Amino acid sequence: MDLGTIIIGVICIALCALPFVLTNRNKKSKEKKVLNSLIEFAKQHNSEITEHEISECYAIGLDENKHAISFLQKTKEQVNLQFIDLNTIKNSEINNISKSIGKNETTLDKLNLKLNVIGKNKPSIVLEFYNSDINFQPGNEFDSIEKWNKVINSLLQNQQQNKAA
Repeated sequence: MDLGTIIIGVICIALCALPFVLTNRNKKSKEKKVLNSLIEFAKQHNSEITEHEISECYAIGLDENKHAISFLQKTKEQVNLQFIDLNTIKNSEINNISKSIGKNETTLDKLNLKLNVIGKNKPSIVLEFYNSDINFQPGNEFDSIEKWNKVINSLLQNQQQNKAA
């Protein structure tokens, strides 16, 4: 092969790879910005993020030492932030809300993590992981919500065992 063919081949490969590199860099930059927002929000509540997960529409962070959750939800118009002290939470459960689209068909409408507050007259706290009005179809939200449900319930169970001891 001559030098001209090699140069043209290298340029073609670079041009084909460039969109993937730029998209990945842009995604990492957005994730870093969201994580920094979550960390700053946690700091406002004297908390520190020890474990986190970032998705397209939400970010969740856990402070294992203070038993607290910081949650950021992005919609088209705004960003909602919630800070939850897990010492006020009894348990967590997954709410899979569907809507009918035909006679015998349903589709996922919302996927929420419901945190049940200690006390009878206190409303539950809802963390929305998926909303069909915002996202066309779910991605890894099922795995993510199951993971966080297990993490939170495990933390709450350990906390209750430590109080009983």
